[in-house]
Amino acid sequence: MNSPVGKDQPDPDAIKMFVGQIPRSWDESDLKKMFEDFGPVYQINVLRDKATGTSRGCCFVTFYTRKSALDAQNDLHNMKTLPG
Repeated sequence: MNSPVGKDQPDPDAIKMFVGQIPRSWDESDLKKMFEDFGPVYQINVLRDKATGTSRGCCFVTFYTRKSALDAQNDLHNMKTLPG
């Protein structure tokens, strides 16, 4: 992932957010495009079925800063409808 200049770890108070109801066809790069509107993303982990490798329609997202995570949560929570 692209880190802010000189930074390879998120802030100590960074939030690892659970995100549900994402399109099963989306992968980490699709999600990164959407979440980077709120700030640099440290990590995205799409939860996948162990047997098939297909997305379960949810993920965890960690931003470098707590503010970015809260901005994304406030803007997207129950408000953004994703295709699929």
